[in-house]
Parts: sequence; structure tokens; C-alpha cells
Amino acid sequence: MQKRILIIDDEADFVELLQYRLQRDQVEFQVASNGLEAMNLARAFDPHLILLDVLLPDLDGLTLCSILRNDATTRETPIFIMSGVNTEVTRYSALIAGAQEFFGKPVDFAVFEATVERALGLKLPETFNLQPATLGSAAG
Repeated sequence: MQKRILIIDDEADFVELLQYRLQRDQVEFQVASNGLEAMNLARAFDPHLILLDVLLPDLDGLTLCSILRNDATTRETPIFIMSGVNTEVTRYSALIAGAQEFFGKPVDFAVFEATVERALGLKLPETFNLQPATLGSAAG
């Protein structure tokens, strides 16, 4: 099943990096660079996951998150907020607005990718398929 990710961010380089890091055969992307475009696209695209920046040119991401939480189309869609404003107040505000996750920029992509994969129900790439160490297996 094709999974749909809506990226809402006005930094083209960061959007490109997200698409590169999250590219999988079963993932489709749409991008919005402002809040109004994002609201319209969220309803039309019906994403499985929304990645949302806090600082947008027309509407802050926290307000947009609240709007999306109150919209019947996106009410149940996981929203991950990302922001260069990585403060305790911003993280708290993101969760209060309805975000499932908050990631400060620069993003720790190992954790971010694993969290996205879990949210979408996708299998982690083999490079991230870490096996727990077996107790007592080391000679010592």
C-alpha cells in the first residue's frame, strides 16, 4: 500500500533532504510551503503522516496543527512538528496543539526515520535492523 506524507515547510533545501532521507518505494510525497496551501492539500491528498515546520510565512505551524486536529479529514493523521526553535516551550506547545512528535532542527535522522517508519507501519531498512546483544555471549 502506498503511504502518503505531506511535508509542510518553506525551506526548499530541508524539504529536499527530508524527501531524500524518507524515500521508499511505497512512499509518495506532497509539499506545501505555507499554511493555506497546506490546509487545502491536506484535505485533497489525505496523507498518512504530516511533517510540519513551526515557522511558516503566513501561519505558524502550531496554529496550523490545531486547525488540522479539528478538521475531520486530518483529525487522526499523525503530525510530527519540526523546528529550529527547539525550546521546552515550543516542544510543549507542539504537543498541546496536537502533534504526536516534536523534532528539533537539526534533526537526528536515525531517530526521525525510525519514528516515521513506525508511524507508517513500514519495515526499517536492514541497516537499522539492530539485534539486541545476547547476554553472556562475549568471551571474557
